[in-house]
Amino acid sequence: MTICEILPNIYYVGVNDRLTRFFEGIWFIPNGISYNAYLIIDEKVTLVEGGAKAGFERELYNNISMVTSPEKIDYIVVNHSEPDHSGTLPFLLRIASNAKIVSSTMAKNILMNLYNIPADRFVTVKDGDIIELGEHKLRFFNTPGVHWPDTIMTYEERNKILFSGDAFGSYGTLDGGLFDDEVDIKFYLEEAKRYYSNIVGAYAYAVLNALKKLSGLEIRIIAPSHGPIWRREPSKIVSLYEKLSKYEAEDKVLIIYGSMYGFTRELAEYIAKKLVEEGVRVELHNAVNEHPSYALSKAWDSKIIIFGVPTYENIAFPPIYYIAYLLTIKKLKNRYYAIFGSSGWAGGGYKQIQKMLDQLGWEMVEPVIEIRGAVKKRDLEKVNELVKNIKRKLI
Repeated sequence: MTICEILPNIYYVGVNDRLTRFFEGIWFIPNGISYNAYLIIDEKVTLVEGGAKAGFERELYNNISMVTSPEKIDYIVVNHSEPDHSGTLPFLLRIASNAKIVSSTMAKNILMNLYNIPADRFVTVKDGDIIELGEHKLRFFNTPGVHWPDTIMTYEERNKILFSGDAFGSYGTLDGGLFDDEVDIKFYLEEAKRYYSNIVGAYAYAVLNALKKLSGLEIRIIAPSHGPIWRREPSKIVSLYEKLSKYEAEDKVLIIYGSMYGFTRELAEYIAKKLVEEGVRVELHNAVNEHPSYALSKAWDSKIIIFGVPTYENIAFPPIYYIAYLLTIKKLKNRYYAIFGSSGWAGGGYKQIQKMLDQLGWEMVEPVIEIRGAVKKRDLEKVNELVKNIKRKLI
């Protein structure tokens, strides 16, 4: 149970999900995730966010009950209709029988389709609309594409709080600490980067549009729907989003490799060693043992990504193919790539990866290195050439 008065008459009433292991059924979350919800006590009692994923009704009800009777809720603001926020909404609407859902028109249509909610339970808002709760005013901003087309953000004018929905969120439960000055911020920033690359990254243009729209606001606190509340340094998470949305990379090389019997791994380790000897920062990602969500996160701030691609039944090794596919649909731009790999008899599987990355507009660093079986001395000459060419791209 986590209940906290953020500011006078504004409460955190969210819940932690320590059971789900794959967010959206895809993204590995070994440290769980929080479903944040916020309660404003005023003449009109308002719950910001639709609640939580289905299955957390009891806990959410109890949290709200510690502050006020849930039956007294007048408004439920749904910034984003995805079921990890709205799954408890049918339950809340039965309890708070007079409550109105405040949402965009798009979210209204989605929620009606998801839960058969009658149209008269909705109040739709557009960009700049204001709802007065009493002493508090809520102003709404349309931010479509961050990361669904239904998305809005809610700005509480008195205290300058931005309830940002999925934007500025992160993976990870909130284990006692709720605020950026109470938690291991390095952990949450890293998980925010992974969350961005996994969930929001395909819509970088929409993030930049939202940042531009919000730039004139005085924001003292950012309260997202996942992860910590930013009260000490909200600019830190905003800066991270701006950097990620502009595809800004560090002078770093990421080697993503897969290996069935060790031959491609050995070449990956040799390339990494030679790059480090040249003063290059290197990260390795084993596509067999590590979840692809981490590869996306690492790729997002790496200038050059090297793919170690064994040929498997005349195609690219499937774990590598899947990562390249994810990078394609997430539309990561402005990167260099290189390719190496191995085969037993007929190679060429890497060409599938090359085709996808070329379609992304990435620039290849040559040469391509494909070995037969184990690494041999003659293969190392190509490695040395590749390392030199990579070093030039980083200067």
